[in-house]
Amino acid sequence: MSQTTYDANAILMGGGAGNPAWKFDQPNPGQPRVGTITEPPQARQERDYDKNNPGAGSPKFYPSGDPIMGILVTVQTNERDNAEDDGKRTFYIEGRYLKEAVRGAIREAGAPGLEVGGQLHVEFTHREDPMDKRSRKFWQIRYTPAGNAALMADQPTATTPPPAAAPAAPAQQPATPAPAAPPAAAAPPAANPAAQAQQLIAVGLGDDQIAAATGLDLSVVQAIRNAA
Repeated sequence: MSQTTYDANAILMGGGAGNPAWKFDQPNPGQPRVGTITEPPQARQERDYDKNNPGAGSPKFYPSGDPIMGILVTVQTNERDNAEDDGKRTFYIEGRYLKEAVRGAIREAGAPGLEVGGQLHVEFTHREDPMDKRSRKFWQIRYTPAGNAALMADQPTATTPPPAAAPAAPAQQPATPAPAAPPAAAAPPAANPAAQAQQLIAVGLGDDQIAAATGLDLSVVQAIRNAA
């Protein structure tokens, strides 16, 4: 027979064995259960079921003489049987098929094993023979490692983001000044009356007409004509 090492403190203190067993067939199979692991799992030798003395049947051994070990896991649940019930339950992982189901859930989660803070989602789906309470049970189990379980529990509730600030009004562009009016053309210099008289004489106007057009005295017009 091989030598098996036990957890001395677990044996001394009783571990999770003092809590009610985590039951999955009440009222009927198909009731999912969720529990958070609160203590390190403990190894205990399995026992044969004795309906007259549950939990105190004969210890189980392999043909080699080695003890058949089961796992006890203390979980915190939301289940309450009475006002003094703290919700802690002992999950007895015993029997080949339940161990395989738990092992598969741990591997699927990529975890090395069960740990404090991890979450177990356990559902006993049905029996191989519904009329035989000793027939094989079928399980659906999911394991969430401690880090992921804590992350999901600590996720903040979604909040509505504050409304986006209205875009700032574009800076007002300074008004384009109206183009300055072009300066008025300089008035042509006043015509020289004497020169104008000379031009009018050249075109054949009479002295009276030239005097009226230039404003010169008639005698001045005559003098200009004579000088020409």
